[in-house]
Amino acid sequence: MSKKLQQISVPLISVFLGILLGAIVMWIFGYDAIWGYEELFYTAFGSLRGIGEIFRAMGPLVLIGLGFAVASRAGFFNVGLPGQALAGWILSGWFALSHPDMPRPLMILATIVIALIAGGIVGAIPGILRAYLGTSEVIVTIMMNYIVLYVGNAFIHAFPKDFMQSTDSTIRVGANATYQTPWLAELTGNSRMNIGIFFAIIAVAVIWFMLKKTTLGFEIRAVGLNPHASEYAGISAKRTIILSMIISGALVGLGGAVEGLGTFQNVYVQGSSLA
Repeated sequence: MSKKLQQISVPLISVFLGILLGAIVMWIFGYDAIWGYEELFYTAFGSLRGIGEIFRAMGPLVLIGLGFAVASRAGFFNVGLPGQALAGWILSGWFALSHPDMPRPLMILATIVIALIAGGIVGAIPGILRAYLGTSEVIVTIMMNYIVLYVGNAFIHAFPKDFMQSTDSTIRVGANATYQTPWLAELTGNSRMNIGIFFAIIAVAVIWFMLKKTTLGFEIRAVGLNPHASEYAGISAKRTIILSMIISGALVGLGGAVEGLGTFQNVYVQGSSLA
């Protein structure tokens, strides 16, 4: 089997096996699997609102998936996605609530930049520790998730009282900061689809170009395949690992901001599950 055919067939076979396994489980518990999948399909694609909700969910998921992919290309298993997303969400939400009168274009740009920086910083820490101290990225990123969780919750509790709707949840951000737009809601049956999907599409193009057409992308792929050989070729594996984790965390942080300002439009205290 050629490599190209394998790249296409493996995901398709995986999806088919997943559907088959789901059907078997439903049949075991006495449910009609065909009816179940019909309802699943109709709920997702049977209305404009359902389609809009699919695109709404795609935005943050694509950004977070891209973040994981960049780190993975460099040989780094980034388990810190929840913490990086949460950092982007909380800080972009805090900024939005702090500047209710800022013009919308400037606010959108500012929240994007803040989310990228917040996620990038959280991602950089395990990258630096791995590069210079040889620590396990799995352990460090899991620890970072809970550090961000508890620091973030404490930060939310310290918000000014006029930001808060309740002790654990803020008011909604203003119309200048929400990623939802009236024309997208009207187009998709009043769904929560928002401009985050466009951020995701742009990010896909940028990351593809970076990985395939730039020196940095080549270095990331080379270090991921063999960091020792890369060092002999003059590539700094340490620098590349750190940069890949900054980029990874930044993308995930933006995904968190899209979920926070696009779907929920506020900030609230998270439970320990980090779901």
